[in-house]
Amino acid sequence: AMSRDPWLVSHAAVKSQANERMYADSNLREAAVFPPCGVVPFRGIVMYATPMCYLYQQPADLYFVYRALYAQYCCRLHTVSSDQGDIIQLSRQFESLLQETHPQLYYHLLSLGAPPLKLVFNWIVFAFAGFLDVDQVLAVWDRVLAWDSLVIVPVTAAAILAFREKRLLECHTMEEVQEVLADASKVKVVLLLQLYLFSDTVARLQDDHAR
Repeated sequence: AMSRDPWLVSHAAVKSQANERMYADSNLREAAVFPPCGVVPFRGIVMYATPMCYLYQQPADLYFVYRALYAQYCCRLHTVSSDQGDIIQLSRQFESLLQETHPQLYYHLLSLGAPPLKLVFNWIVFAFAGFLDVDQVLAVWDRVLAWDSLVIVPVTAAAILAFREKRLLECHTMEEVQEVLADASKVKVVLLLQLYLFSDTVARLQDDHAR
């Protein structure tokens, strides 16, 4: 249904140059763009809709929510543009954040030939769909909607690597790193974000209590 839906052409937050050109004559819009939605399907695009299958019983309800979510956010995750929040900027935010907060882990992974961004790129592109349990994916997406920003996606990716830091520092090969990250069963997004974002505050409170 999505591939035949021209609504996305004029409502997607990120538009291709081809889509921009055809706005000059809206009467020719459907004929000028193929597929009509303006988005060439790619492997994994259905992953954006999968978590919502657990929320909606009616296909029509699911589709319209998915379409709105894709138009506002998901289209940014696989598009390079000058707009804020595209995949390039999100990737840069992840690398800067991890390098600043966990430099030892960052450079250890680099030394193993396992660049951190390479490890988490698919997580960011699909906003954790297909990696985390569905309830945890929806927890991330809830915060994207609440903050009206995708920045929580790279922050969550950094938080997961920080959570696995001890085991990752013990790895000696790329294969060992991938094995450590393959198990996401214990990942609880809200708790990890709290620990990652407020770890300094928690440590300070613990020190004050010890005194």
